[in-house]
Amino acid sequence: MMFAAIYIAVIVILVAVAYWGAKSGKFQHFFKAHPQIPKILILGYIVFAGCFAFPIRSEPFPLDFQGVYVLVASYGVIALALAGIWGPDKGRMVYIVTFLLTVVGMVCRYLLELGEVSNTYNFTLFNIISYLAIIPIGTAIAYHWIVKRLKQR
Repeated sequence: MMFAAIYIAVIVILVAVAYWGAKSGKFQHFFKAHPQIPKILILGYIVFAGCFAFPIRSEPFPLDFQGVYVLVASYGVIALALAGIWGPDKGRMVYIVTFLLTVVGMVCRYLLELGEVSNTYNFTLFNIISYLAIIPIGTAIAYHWIVKRLKQR
């Protein structure tokens, strides 16, 4: 539960900063001067989401609407950002990058909770395999859907 609170607080802060930066026009100038920053931010966000959104469910925390919402919103934003940054026809790259950086995030989560009981029920074989199967595939599917919609415009 603590991770969900941290995750939501960071997202709210990032959205507020993005809103004020976009409204003032300062982000456009900054990103034009530093075009690699959006890529670095979204790749870092994949690691962050892999750390704090894992697992989908565990013994003490069954699947609930809040968890599903955080997963769908987070990885939907990731798919949207990757569609904007990389453009079309990068589905395989989206899958590979999402998979690898999600693994990095999960390793960070494991190390963060090293020696705690929560690792015994979070890092089960089922949770690891299901997360690494669902998240990258879902992100790649969302990416394809977003790119298809953007092409129609």
